[in-house]
Amino acid sequence: MDGFKRHKWVYEAAINLFGWIFALKLNFKGESLRKLKAPYLLLVNHTLDLDPVLVAYSSRRHMYFVASEHIMRKGFWTKVLMYLFHPIIHQKGKAGIKTVKEIMSSLKKGRSVCLFPEGNRSFNGITGPIANSAGNLARSVGVPVVTYRIEGGYLTQPRWSTTMRRGKVSGRIVHVYTPEELKAMTPAEANSAIVRDLQENAYETQSQRQIRFKGKNLALGLDSALFICPKCGRLTLRSDDTSVFCECGWRASYDELGMLTDDKGEKFTVTELDRKQRAALKEIVSSADESSPIFSDTVRLQTMGSNHDIAEEKEGTLTAYKDRLECCGRVFPLSELDGFAIYARNSLILNCSHLGMFEVKSGTEFCGLKYIYLYKIVKGEI
Repeated sequence: MDGFKRHKWVYEAAINLFGWIFALKLNFKGESLRKLKAPYLLLVNHTLDLDPVLVAYSSRRHMYFVASEHIMRKGFWTKVLMYLFHPIIHQKGKAGIKTVKEIMSSLKKGRSVCLFPEGNRSFNGITGPIANSAGNLARSVGVPVVTYRIEGGYLTQPRWSTTMRRGKVSGRIVHVYTPEELKAMTPAEANSAIVRDLQENAYETQSQRQIRFKGKNLALGLDSALFICPKCGRLTLRSDDTSVFCECGWRASYDELGMLTDDKGEKFTVTELDRKQRAALKEIVSSADESSPIFSDTVRLQTMGSNHDIAEEKEGTLTAYKDRLECCGRVFPLSELDGFAIYARNSLILNCSHLGMFEVKSGTEFCGLKYIYLYKIVKGEI
């Protein structure tokens, strides 16, 4: 059996045998993709870890998925995954020229491809930025481009959470763009259409539906997304099973509707508090001098080898200044990074052309998001 036949057989057997289990577990109702004729490029917003399974369950027909490069460091399971499914690997924080070539090659062979163009799941419930290159890609593939939006995924499994909740997840086809329709657009127009189709604000949707997302330890891990206290303005937030709190005395409980309520009865969404903390961090950065640390954490710095392996690992302190990061004797000027991204809850990936590729990992109380926000502030994206 050649590679494609194996991938197709395993994929369709697995999703038809087991897909319904995940759909039942997540209470997922998705519009079928089976009426679409391959090949097509499927663009989907990224809401929870099991998005690929939900998409596959909606199609029941083989397609290749674009996946993050970090899955190449899972040892034996990486070999199993590549042998059985062979996802198209994309390295976070890089332009992805090789990824685009593989996508184009698969489509030309008549094989559909699924891409999550955000490249990341949302921490605050709003669909993340989609690069302008998505419009260029959509116009160049020469096959139909399908936009598919998933709703309810963020509150089922918030990016910051340690647990999954049961509520309702849905998926639907937003638009099917023909190659001719896309060619008539400019790259900017195509990209705007994709952004519009995939835009999901979890709390706006929830305000209309009022669905309860039930589970355990609902607030645990929330300090991976919220790190600046809205009361005292310090970077001292922590979380437990039910609440997020600060040593200054501020505390807010997290409920099954995804809302936070403080001791005064005032209600907040994670989106609102995230917006406030980004503005607060911007003020902190603008008033800091280049010699004063803004924040720091104890971490493991891993140097990546050429074969996706870990060439070196050191423990040390990651310290953020307004213009650079310092860790284990290395200096990473923020303006010189070719890419800086986050995967899972708290793992950071740094790409620097003259230094190489690095990963930063730490314990459960580490918040990698604040480093990403610092980088975005320096780049003028916040």
